[in-house]
Amino acid sequence: MKSCSGLCFTALLLCSFSLFGQNELLKSSLDSLSNHQLQLNYLEKMVNSKWRINPKEALNYALAFDSIVVLENNDLNLARSNNLLGMAYYSSQEYEKAITYYLESAYISEKLKTVDKLPQIYSNLAACYNIRNDFENTEKYFLKGLTIAENENNQTWEANIHNNLSIIYMENKRYEAANASIAIALNYFLDTNDSVMAGITYMNSGNAKIYSKNYDEAIVAYTQSQLYVKLNQFPLVYAISNTGIGIAYTEQNKYGDAFSFLKSGLDIAKSIKHYEQMMESYKALADYYAETENFKEAYNLSLESQKLKDSVITQEQDANMAIALTKFETEKKEAELKLLSIENEKNKQQQKLYSLLALSGLFLTSFIGFFYYKNNNKNKLLAKQKSFLEATVDEKNILLKETHHRVKNSFQIVSSLLYLQSENMVDKEAQLAIKEAQNRVRSMVLIHQKLYNKDQLIGINTQEYFEDLTRDIFESHQFEKQPIRYSLDIAPVVLDIESITPIGLILNELIINVLKHAFKTVDEASKIHIHFSEKGEELLLFVKDNGIGMPPDMREGSFGIILMNTLAKKLKATLEFEASLPQGTLASLQIRRYNLL
Repeated sequence: MKSCSGLCFTALLLCSFSLFGQNELLKSSLDSLSNHQLQLNYLEKMVNSKWRINPKEALNYALAFDSIVVLENNDLNLARSNNLLGMAYYSSQEYEKAITYYLESAYISEKLKTVDKLPQIYSNLAACYNIRNDFENTEKYFLKGLTIAENENNQTWEANIHNNLSIIYMENKRYEAANASIAIALNYFLDTNDSVMAGITYMNSGNAKIYSKNYDEAIVAYTQSQLYVKLNQFPLVYAISNTGIGIAYTEQNKYGDAFSFLKSGLDIAKSIKHYEQMMESYKALADYYAETENFKEAYNLSLESQKLKDSVITQEQDANMAIALTKFETEKKEAELKLLSIENEKNKQQQKLYSLLALSGLFLTSFIGFFYYKNNNKNKLLAKQKSFLEATVDEKNILLKETHHRVKNSFQIVSSLLYLQSENMVDKEAQLAIKEAQNRVRSMVLIHQKLYNKDQLIGINTQEYFEDLTRDIFESHQFEKQPIRYSLDIAPVVLDIESITPIGLILNELIINVLKHAFKTVDEASKIHIHFSEKGEELLLFVKDNGIGMPPDMREGSFGIILMNTLAKKLKATLEFEASLPQGTLASLQIRRYNLL
């Protein structure tokens, strides 16, 4: 059966809120309300009305709610604020932030013993843990919320949580429990004429039928979901249900019917930029092409899905690092500006002192004594503030250094895990692939190790880094009695971490390709030369060998080539391979986007 795990749980949090209000201009709406409580109620309604269709706008309303709560000392509103921020960050697919806010909201609510909101908070929290594939915590918080809802006779949240439980149960092949929960939820939403939630529950029912291979019933359930929910009201439901119908038709070998639904599901997911659903839709369409023996399209779509997944991970990592560095640089600049302001103030005071002394000879002695005393106090204050600011900058440097140390340790753990995995593998190709992945991780470990060990915390010297990286690669890949010799000609340029990381990964791939493919037999003449320099507005990297030469059928689709081309695009670089006279291969990288320090 085609995998539909993403299809099922994409809708998990969709059952957590109700529709409220119309969109209005925030400022004019808040100004028209007479007190904070009315403003908070309005903002809460706007978050609930916007999170499905405009996550960014929902986050703005949630932040506005939080800014008002800061002005008052009210734990109940603080719990509401944390819950709304969790909702907004969840809809923006920032799940770690969402978990933090949900946990804080639950803690405050439990402390205040305000149980009416706890079923919703626990359900939302469970949804976040499910994204992390943490089934134990997912079920734990769903059941915790369900118990409270049952004790409070809150049938709405009993139905919501049963709807969510059905999803995680079907993912874990507990189909009987999933169908029981769906039945409870669906009966309630149909009885209360809640068309949106009924549509979502029918969609979940379709997912359950797909899991249990009841494809005709799945198509009926998905079709029912679209009868209850309009496309402009909830496009994600249509993206999931259309993809699900396409999967069902594909499994029944009804390929003519399947394609239009699969294509529609993918197009809708793209239109709302829901990356998880896009990945699932790509996979479903790739499975369709594989079933119809269009293996080229199946392969291309699989690559698109993997690129999207890598892009999401990279964006998250880049965003986290950018936030940390921006915060550090901002605080450092603020400290420097404060120090400069104090220096300017000192200079102004001195100029004032000299002017007054020149104008009044009669009161020279008294003025000198007065301003000397005042200036002395200013200097003492300046010394204290300067010492404080220097200590603050040193503290920030220590924190950034510790950050690099921890990042290095995290990468080292990943490298060790890859090594242990490779040691237990029998398949040589798989073992080699893991070995190559370990080398890529080690190239990044080396970057953070150097940042940790040097006073320069945001830049890397290319000469030191490339020499150490090359030595590590050769030591870990050469086991012959006659090793391949290498030489380096590296210009000492200091680059920031965003520039040096992709360059280091590309150099890692180029050297390993030479070690793997360039020499059938190694003798005293076997050699690699690596050159790196700055020329005008470009950085130039050359890797040259005197081996057997580049094969004419070099695989453009290999992971190493794809990785190097992807990294080259990030650097706005040109990567070329050509024959080197009299023999061997010359790989050249011309880099146009980089940051010198």
